Amino acid sequence: MIASEYSTNRASFPRSELDKHRGLWIAFSPNGTRIVASGKTLDQVNQQVVAAGEDPNEVVLERVPAPEDDVCLGSEEFR
Repeated sequence: MIASEYSTNRASFPRSELDKHRGLWIAFSPNGTRIVASGKTLDQVNQQVVAAGEDPNEVVLERVPAPEDDVCLGSEEFR
């Protein structure tokens, strides 16, 4: 994974796509251009990543806050 490539792609990832995964863990592709898997638990996500033929050590994990989560968003989330 090239960190700058991931950061650039993740920052421009469509908010509408993230909204589909509210309250779930997601695994981003190493370059940050797509969601490889999502689930309520990291174990579920890991199983999906493996089933998709991806290397679990190469994906980037992130939890998408649920609407009821009390979250302080950073400036990048307001783009």
